[in-house]
Amino acid sequence: MKKLILMGCILFFVFCAPRKTAIETEGLEEVVVFGEEEQAPAVSEEPMLPAEEEPILPPPPVEPVKEPLPQAEEEIVLIPPPVEPEPVVSEPPVVEPYVPAQPEPPSMAPQKVYGFRVQIFASSTQENASRVASDAREMFTDRIYVEYVSPYYKVRVGNYLTREEVEPLKNKALSLGYRGAFVVETMVMP
Repeated sequence: MKKLILMGCILFFVFCAPRKTAIETEGLEEVVVFGEEEQAPAVSEEPMLPAEEEPILPPPPVEPVKEPLPQAEEEIVLIPPPVEPEPVVSEPPVVEPYVPAQPEPPSMAPQKVYGFRVQIFASSTQENASRVASDAREMFTDRIYVEYVSPYYKVRVGNYLTREEVEPLKNKALSLGYRGAFVVETMVMP
């Protein structure tokens, strides 16, 4: 299929490409013009003969693709070695006593879940974000976080699981003068 498409493209370019026409001027140089000649150049008074066109050669014949004949597949059969029966043992099976599974100790790292915080400030420098965070620690009873989310350092307050719980904190931040305070959904530690 690929060869047919390739041959079609080649034939298209061979028959549709503009033909090259050469015009000689005063014997000093040769000017090459692509495409059909629309106007005869008015360069000299001598009559000009049209240049001979190059003959178009037919495309080379396409040879059919010869695919290899499928070879007969040999079937390989594996014969397992004979199995000798195991001797019968008259001993009763040993039953181990039931031991309940021990619960895993709680991990030391707090578990993070999706929740909500109030973002009160964002800055491109860590110094500004740290200064605002230290001021906010005096005004809020909730925990203050400085998170870097490229390209800004963001100061966020609280750990809440629902939007309804975080709305009063947002209103408090707005009343304390943090004009751009808004609720963000992020990973929190409940």
